Amino acid sequence: MGRLPAMFGNKPITARQPWIMYGEIGLTTAQIGINFPDTTYLNNTDRPFEIHRFVPFISGRDVNNILLQPPADQDTLSSLVKAKITDLGKSAPMTKVSTRIRNMVKGQSERSWELADPYYLLKGEQLQIIADADTFPANSAIANLNNLLVQIGVQGFFISLGPPSEGR
Repeated sequence: MGRLPAMFGNKPITARQPWIMYGEIGLTTAQIGINFPDTTYLNNTDRPFEIHRFVPFISGRDVNNILLQPPADQDTLSSLVKAKITDLGKSAPMTKVSTRIRNMVKGQSERSWELADPYYLLKGEQLQIIADADTFPANSAIANLNNLLVQIGVQGFFISLGPPSEGR
């Protein structure tokens, strides 16, 4: 985990509540520009959301949307999906271009994008995540692959701030 600051907005952080914003979408072969549902990554609370990591996971499914057994290799599946992340509240892209999930994560053993310093979403701010899928390979390792279940968790804390200012 990244650093845990003691202050936010010139006020002390008095408590942290663990939180995850989770979303999933299905992608078929060569599908591009698919948005996660609009409010999936929306902070609609009065407390700032302090983001520490993004945790993507890709599952292969057959024609009946049943997970492939045995599961397809995560490295292969994460090579098939790209994502573009934008903070709509700040009009700030978090990826320059649509980036392969495989290149966002640390590696095979810990599949997450860790942020060294927390990133904050205030009330009413949200992340937009748009996903693309490459053409699925027709090799024997994932021959029954019909679609991908793309799952992205945004993990962190809701923070509680110190006493209100004198003007409040």
